[in-house]
Amino acid sequence: MKKVGIITLYDDLNFGNKLQNYAVQTYFKNMGFCVATVIDELQIIDCDPIKVLKRAAHVVLQHIGFEKEQAKRKKMLFPRRSYMKGFSDEYLTTTFPINYRHLPHDFVKQFDYFVTGSDQVWHGWKNDRHELEYFLLMFADPSQRLNIAPSFGFDEFPKKYLKTYKKGLEGFEYLSVREEHGAELIKELTGKDATILLDPTMLIDTSEWLKILKKPSQYVDDKYIFVYALGGFKGEVKEKTCKLADVFNLKVIDIMDTDSDYYIHTRPDEFLYWIYNARLVVTDSFHASVFSILFNKPFVVIERSDLKGMGSRIDTLFNKFGIMGRYFDELKDSFDGVVETCDRIFIVDYSDVPMVLEAERKKAERFYKKCFHEKYEK
Repeated sequence: MKKVGIITLYDDLNFGNKLQNYAVQTYFKNMGFCVATVIDELQIIDCDPIKVLKRAAHVVLQHIGFEKEQAKRKKMLFPRRSYMKGFSDEYLTTTFPINYRHLPHDFVKQFDYFVTGSDQVWHGWKNDRHELEYFLLMFADPSQRLNIAPSFGFDEFPKKYLKTYKKGLEGFEYLSVREEHGAELIKELTGKDATILLDPTMLIDTSEWLKILKKPSQYVDDKYIFVYALGGFKGEVKEKTCKLADVFNLKVIDIMDTDSDYYIHTRPDEFLYWIYNARLVVTDSFHASVFSILFNKPFVVIERSDLKGMGSRIDTLFNKFGIMGRYFDELKDSFDGVVETCDRIFIVDYSDVPMVLEAERKKAERFYKKCFHEKYEK
């Protein structure tokens, strides 16, 4: 059986990251491959000197009493990571940790193929050429290089690494991306066409997700609004959401609230359960939007208050499925607490979703038939 090594961002802190990792593993296992995720020990260490200085400044501010919320959240990261790791241990097949700067001499021979993605693997998070070359699979023979809907997460290539991006992207026989803007960036730099694929969480059948739903230990009941706001849940959004909850006698479950037990004690499979059983999902997250669509749940997308917007990712997702009017700014007048005007919030037309999913999954199958020259096991 041929072996595929997954090269992706790896850390037990982000629900979307863990679930896309599981999806990539499942997708290639279903194609007949033996699959393992490569753990890179440097992913949780940031060597960028500017970021190091910023972190040091934050530590000082937290020590003297400023940035209390950030200090509190940082203290909770270890127990949160430990709890989330239970999902990785249970569902992900992983390798012994490696160091992307010093790969084992036999590393390339351990796999027949390497696949990079999904998530923002081509962002260049560490401002480190070696990391970028690693995620562009430049350590492997071109015949071994695959990708599954990677994302850049920026509007233009950084000039500092323009040559690295060009050389790395040209090293793939076939390219895929997660959003339209990514395809435009690749075309402009290399002249190559990139196939826009769904995020891998949508490429596997929804039944795969239903198999792993896990009821949270602190589950309340089915009458709640589920909030997953990476940039924070506050201001007008919080005010109107709480008002809506009061009118319909719903609880508000904010799992990023550090004052609650949810922040530490929620695994990715429990995260799915929260979404699956919610009356409404309020989020600034791409993957929370994805699972709302897969589970046919009404959802509202809010703007990231930390300015890390979803931009092209959410727009591409909405355009693909013909979903309109789910942004908070388009719906906030319906949050006024008057029952008769709330239909727009709680009703979403998902009638086109099954047809689009089927077409997009067939599109991905055709893409990988080209990549593998139709030699993979069905």
